[in-house]
Amino acid sequence: MILLRFRMVRVKKGKTQKLVYDYVKKQIETDTWLNGYHIIEQDLANDLKVSRTPIRSAIDQLIDENYLKKEANRGVIVKKERISNKEFTERTQLIELLCSHYLFQLQIKEYLIDDQSFLSMEELNKPSSNKEYYYDLFWQQFLSPLNNELMKSTILTQITSIKLVEFPNVSINFLYDETHKLSKKLSRLLLEKNYEVARKEIRVYINRLNLELIDQQI
Repeated sequence: MILLRFRMVRVKKGKTQKLVYDYVKKQIETDTWLNGYHIIEQDLANDLKVSRTPIRSAIDQLIDENYLKKEANRGVIVKKERISNKEFTERTQLIELLCSHYLFQLQIKEYLIDDQSFLSMEELNKPSSNKEYYYDLFWQQFLSPLNNELMKSTILTQITSIKLVEFPNVSINFLYDETHKLSKKLSRLLLEKNYEVARKEIRVYINRLNLELIDQQI
């Protein structure tokens, strides 16, 4: 009887740990929790109505799988190091779709766009050693006239996440360099209000990134 109870406790503990593991992993993989998000055990315990013991076990497992990381003075944070090629393709397709819709909206509402809206983008054409910073800044400035905060947040989330892909056959700065080329073209096209060609350049940019991943698999 004692042995049976012990086994039942172990089974229940295992199910609870999996519940926590699945929940946390889903928050990360759906970008609900982005890199740097602070995991608080007590908050998880309250939300899932479980004890902290299976939470710690699930966290340790996710640390081993490179989803989480323990940092001094911060505790456990989301630290997803890589995304798969499939995830990258799905996210870039979403970026293209949303950006194309955004540019189309700019085109049909042209009279609402300030002529100076994209002027600051020209400053990004200057060479910089901090390529990641200018990558982020370009997308923020590109989306600055977008009033739909949900769409803007979704695009920026995907833009951040695709930095986690690995291009082993090209420079570590491949993504940033390709984005810089795009920014030089878009700054001119948007100031000219040539939104149709701007949509085409976004499509070419996305295809260039995805083709590089396909080439790696051949």
